[in-house]
Amino acid sequence: MNSCNCPNQSTTSNNVNQTVHRPPFHTEEHEHGIRLQVALPGVRKEDLKLTLHQSNLTIEADRHQELPENWKTLRESNSPRSYGLNVRLAARLDGTKTSASFENGVLTLQVPVREEAKPRQIHVA
Repeated sequence: MNSCNCPNQSTTSNNVNQTVHRPPFHTEEHEHGIRLQVALPGVRKEDLKLTLHQSNLTIEADRHQELPENWKTLRESNSPRSYGLNVRLAARLDGTKTSASFENGVLTLQVPVREEAKPRQIHVA
């Protein structure tokens, strides 16, 4: 059972010349919720934007090229790039209690299960 609905395509932003790339991600479900890991190479923490609206979690990030003066890259591995990912959280998940960490270009989100969606034992009187 998948706890998020993640589109599988790149999108174009409002700026006609800029493409927004869908970053690679991995979702792992466990009894307490889900863990979502998103690869954002070269992105700085201050260039991340996470937005939650109802059950939709939006991740936006920009990678800016920062090279010393007079340097050129031979490949596009450090070229500016915009990332975007929309995740629709399952109703059983509590997006308002999402925690996030960002380390070595990997964004990790922990989304817990809502208290009312957790199994509980009912005492018979």
